[in-house]
Amino acid sequence: MSRINTKFHWITTGALFVVYFLYFFVLNPYHLIYLEQIQLFRFNGNYFADFLSRPGGLSEFTGAFLTQFFIFPVAGASIVTLAGIAVYAITVYIFHKHHVNGVLLGFVPVLLLAALHSYHLYTLAYTIGLIFSLGYFAVYISIKNNKLRYFVVLTGWPLLYFIAGGYALLTILLCFIHELFFNRNRSRFIIASLFPIIALLVPYLASHFIFYIRKEMASTFFLPFFIGVPFKYILILLLVYYPLILIVTKGWLIYSKGEILSPGWNWKTIMTGTLVIVCLSGGIIKYVYDRKTEVLLGIDHCIQQSDWEGALKHSSSSPFTNRMLMHFTNLALYKTGHMGDQLFNYPQAGSGGLWLDWGQDWVTAFFGGEIYYQLAYNSEAYRWAFEAMVAKGPNPRSLKRLVLTSLVDDNIALAEKYLKVLEQTLFYREWAHHYLSFVNHPELIKGDKEISEKRHFEIYSDFISSDNFGVRLPQLLADHSDNRMVFEYYMASLLLDKNLDGFASNIYRLKELGYKSIPVQYEEALLAYMSYSKKNIVPEGYNISMATRDRLSDYAGAIYSFGDNTDKAASAMNSRFGKTYWYYLKFINSQPR
Repeated sequence: MSRINTKFHWITTGALFVVYFLYFFVLNPYHLIYLEQIQLFRFNGNYFADFLSRPGGLSEFTGAFLTQFFIFPVAGASIVTLAGIAVYAITVYIFHKHHVNGVLLGFVPVLLLAALHSYHLYTLAYTIGLIFSLGYFAVYISIKNNKLRYFVVLTGWPLLYFIAGGYALLTILLCFIHELFFNRNRSRFIIASLFPIIALLVPYLASHFIFYIRKEMASTFFLPFFIGVPFKYILILLLVYYPLILIVTKGWLIYSKGEILSPGWNWKTIMTGTLVIVCLSGGIIKYVYDRKTEVLLGIDHCIQQSDWEGALKHSSSSPFTNRMLMHFTNLALYKTGHMGDQLFNYPQAGSGGLWLDWGQDWVTAFFGGEIYYQLAYNSEAYRWAFEAMVAKGPNPRSLKRLVLTSLVDDNIALAEKYLKVLEQTLFYREWAHHYLSFVNHPELIKGDKEISEKRHFEIYSDFISSDNFGVRLPQLLADHSDNRMVFEYYMASLLLDKNLDGFASNIYRLKELGYKSIPVQYEEALLAYMSYSKKNIVPEGYNISMATRDRLSDYAGAIYSFGDNTDKAASAMNSRFGKTYWYYLKFINSQPR
């Protein structure tokens, strides 16, 4: 390759990886942060030893170590990009050794990895396993001495299986193809025939005598075939890609009588390669990039950072709606002080949009427990955090919540237990040290505003917990009538379920809680209730604004103009009145989705 071609090669690949970095930094930052949140890397001997108990454990450990840095978006995108660069460099080397040159063929696996990393449960550990396997094969083909090379594969492949799990099968297959098609040694057929035996025997023996894994899973252990479609097919394509290229290359060499497969650098090859990469990238964005999950994870991240305005901003830009999105949005509405005024500015579908139902999966427990902590329903907050940790394993969010709920309950010993785990981490050690000071000096807890507030709202009445969240709100309110959040959530649940009688019977609490004025959408509900009950239930000292009364007059006139044509009225009135309670009351199905 000439000096000009070499320079152009580096510029092209550099530009591609800049775009690769931006894809994760701009479009997938919350996917990466989420991966950090569902694991907890610890500097502890027992933690490391646990990884040694299964094939691929060292790849998993390496991935976990690097994933802890995903807490910083720039670091996360940089690490994933560096992993892509490593795969590209090894791939180019392997193909070059087999008489194949060109940026495009080397970059295809990197694009497939970008697609896989777009899935929120595909972790860096799996890419590390692939890098170990490809790197091992690259070392293997670089050894010119046949005997030394055979010794390396026969003795080293079991170690690779221990390090990379099922990814080692890719290596043994590539070694088999290399020996069979690209090596001229006379004994290659005998040696190559040993490779399938090793590939079957090592996992079989390992599952019986070393690892506690099922024998039918031994060969593919650590390969993430659990991921759903289309990601599973992308993974299979990635694994098949390397042996396929080598086999096709051998066929080309036979057909062309030894001519190296190298497209060269000219405007035709550059345009063709660029077009292919652009098309593949476009396919990733269109068919694989998961914007819905990214939006949800972005809102969740804002909530964990108490960035309530940021959560609402993400929600407002969302192109979809579902129950989890509503649950996040409504929490942010309360925290920004807008629940009573802007509840119906956002899509709603019954009181089920205020929370997530308890489910036998870690996802619901992981995301759904925040609301209980914020409501000061401490026992439920602890239960959801504990279940999330049991189902998924130690993670920073669950452990921090278990610490705080234990301190609220004055269970100092239990809080210390969880803090000792967090103390073993790199980025949560400082947080743990702060709360360990409360363990050593419990009298300092009184100075912590958050814990003191939760202790103030401690539940003292006995009542049966129920999976019907709405049943518990009035009981929580009866225990602490000064719990403003419980009040607003209870009133919101009544409005969302179109229970105006229940709403009317609790409107008097506005004065007890010190509201300076009636929230706008409470005003709308009051006017709706009073229009059919013929009762004036506006609390003493409060008035319904003229703006709300005028808006009702406009709404009533618009309704009247459409007569019985409800569908036409709903469509035509949405732009003017879609954010009012009256519109919700009349046109929106209150069954949660």
